[in-house]
Amino acid sequence: MLQCMGCHTPDGGGEPGHVPSVRNTLTPLALTPEGRKFLVQVPGSAQSKLSDAELAEVLNWMVNNLSANPMPQAFKRFTASEVASYRRTPIVAVGAVRKRLVADLAARQVDPALKVQ
Repeated sequence: MLQCMGCHTPDGGGEPGHVPSVRNTLTPLALTPEGRKFLVQVPGSAQSKLSDAELAEVLNWMVNNLSANPMPQAFKRFTASEVASYRRTPIVAVGAVRKRLVADLAARQVDPALKVQ
């Protein structure tokens, strides 16, 4: 709630023009190695006071509860060791990295609803 909801809102919808929605990007990002790394490295995640195991559970909850996309059976849950391996190197240019990742997903037609914001 303190790290993500304040900006992305309780339903993950964000604030148009200011904070992107996570609803259409959580599932597609959680299915790619680079996207998973991004979800862990964004400042709200990386700088959270949660333990690696707690952050993994929060990310799993977000994907399962905030995503507008159905979760495919191929989804691999985040683990504490995965979070620990990514988290120590936070992203500085969050917007630029997100824009590139979303554009890559859209180019591969992962989800036609994805829009670069």
